[in-house]
Amino acid sequence: MSLWELSAGDLLDRAASGDPTPGGGSVAAIAGALGLGLVCMALEVSVRRADAGPEIGALLGRARTLLGALRAHPDADVAAFEGYMAALALPKVDADQKARRREAVQRAAHAATAAPLAAGHDLLAGLELADQATKLTHRSIVSDVGAGAHLLSAALQATLLNVDINLGSLPVEAREAAQVERSDLARRGLMLAEQVTRAVSYRFRKIP
Repeated sequence: MSLWELSAGDLLDRAASGDPTPGGGSVAAIAGALGLGLVCMALEVSVRRADAGPEIGALLGRARTLLGALRAHPDADVAAFEGYMAALALPKVDADQKARRREAVQRAAHAATAAPLAAGHDLLAGLELADQATKLTHRSIVSDVGAGAHLLSAALQATLLNVDINLGSLPVEAREAAQVERSDLARRGLMLAEQVTRAVSYRFRKIP
């Protein structure tokens, strides 16, 4: 069952329960998708105005496409976690079983690292869209762009914690590559979040 099929109340109850899923990665992805949803809403309102330019519609189309991609990440995070736990549960009585289990754990750890990195790239793309939206949405609704960007930023940093926790199970070369990718996402995310905050504050000052 997809997490998106749960009611908001059931999702909250599951997150607050002793069940390991949804965990930090999937909850972060949901928050990020909701953040981009706010950006889409601000663009939807703005594109209907008589003074809207064609670039708003183009940005909205890109945001809608990215929103579809973000929807996939919560369930992908759950699947990666379950795959990792299944690998850990493999028998390890003799040398052959231990070798197969070790290989399975490494494959699962790679998947459990790749999933949040993929989510991180889409969340960063959401922040880039939010940054552009601050310049195009009507100033009366730019606060929703700012709120969405804050959710996207927090979701990105939270998602990257799932990279950190799985790095130790990767071979050295793969670990170093993942660390570089993770650091770049974190740096660019923080920079964009600060940029959006400044742009929203500037638009606030322009409200009569």
